[in-house]
Amino acid sequence: MVTDQRGRPLRDLRISLTDSCNFRCTYCMPAEVFPESFAFLSGDQLLTYDEIVRLVAAARTLGLKKVKLTGGEPLLRSLVPQLVSQLKTAWPDLEVGLITNGLRLQPLVQRLYDAGLDGVTISIDALDPERFSRITGNGHHVETILDAIEAAHEVFGRVKLNTVLLKGDNDNEVEPLALRYRRPGFNLRFIEFMDVGTLNRWSRGKVVTGDEVLQRLRALGGLQAVEKAHPGETSERWAWADGQGEVGFINSVSRPFCGNCSRLRVGADGKLYTCLFSSIGTDFRTPLRSGSSVEEVSQRLTALWQGRSDRYSELRTDGHGARVEMFSVGG
Repeated sequence: MVTDQRGRPLRDLRISLTDSCNFRCTYCMPAEVFPESFAFLSGDQLLTYDEIVRLVAAARTLGLKKVKLTGGEPLLRSLVPQLVSQLKTAWPDLEVGLITNGLRLQPLVQRLYDAGLDGVTISIDALDPERFSRITGNGHHVETILDAIEAAHEVFGRVKLNTVLLKGDNDNEVEPLALRYRRPGFNLRFIEFMDVGTLNRWSRGKVVTGDEVLQRLRALGGLQAVEKAHPGETSERWAWADGQGEVGFINSVSRPFCGNCSRLRVGADGKLYTCLFSSIGTDFRTPLRSGSSVEEVSQRLTALWQGRSDRYSELRTDGHGARVEMFSVGG
């Protein structure tokens, strides 16, 4: 096992398959900054699937256990089930998950499952159609996402749902979402609004803390704390006492978890970031594309990880300073 300067192992790899997205969520890619004509990466600038597999092979030598395919919106890339199959065929014990906004998910759910995908996480920030349309920015219909959630639940048997809360925007969606998904097989996670990047107009006044949400949810029924599955798990988990699913809280602002962070992030352009709040990345596309062996890439990875000392959320500068945008490093 290779550890960084704070003794943290490399356990998780977040891989951004593309920086583009078909949503314009206000907390990530606001429409006024990212119009439809915005120049995202072109196809030849993205890591190929073969390059991704070689990078994962290198990371496995450091102790990698888990991969999450993300974006942007990963399902804007074609043949994602094929990539899942490549990863699971090479390493059956590697946990492979997908994070998606759900817009293109339903027709692919069965193919992704058959390819070996271990689980899916779907973003859902509001049930109210008008509010959902406003938050996602492109006039999309929430029913499409709700149908995708049900399809994923039927095929996989369990689904994680992510809700980013912004005070005054969608914080009154807490109870409706909790009641709708208070069912076996659902894990609804509430995420504190974070100052990722510099373009989402973050302010501490817009943050709804996990403790606030937990207090409100207790009024709906008994909740019992659940132990984390592993030390690097970001979500604080709670189960409904009646066995009807879970809720979780990702409290990066109010209760940072830098000390246990085991994630390395791969941008769609092949740059690697040792923190969600990094300002610069390290180019791995060039060595991958120039023919470096898995062993050589592994050596570069080892040097990068051993030099890692990031703890932005513990130091938090309240939005000041340069940081890469979320869609570039995978949410």
